[in-house]
Amino acid sequence: MHNPPNRFIRLIYRLRGRDPFSKYYAWLTQFGRITEGQIMDFQQSEMETTIYYHYKVANVDYETSQKLSFEQVNQLHRFIPGANVTVRYDPKNPGVSIVP
Repeated sequence: MHNPPNRFIRLIYRLRGRDPFSKYYAWLTQFGRITEGQIMDFQQSEMETTIYYHYKVANVDYETSQKLSFEQVNQLHRFIPGANVTVRYDPKNPGVSIVP
């Protein structure tokens, strides 16, 4: 699976007990191409922490966000603004990425 499923499809799969979105990001974490990115900002609430980061692929700049996992929140010092991070992206869709 190389394209993230749309929201409706994710809802149907989730109702059936499957989550292709998490499978896609697991694939991305393991097999995605690697580049370097930089944290621009983060936002923290009682329920979640979101990082905002940017990276470049083939001279195209990308900016995106990601909700941090529990393990990542416990290492929040890695995600301060200005920090360099490893980014894994989908080579067929470089705008889709994850900070593992």
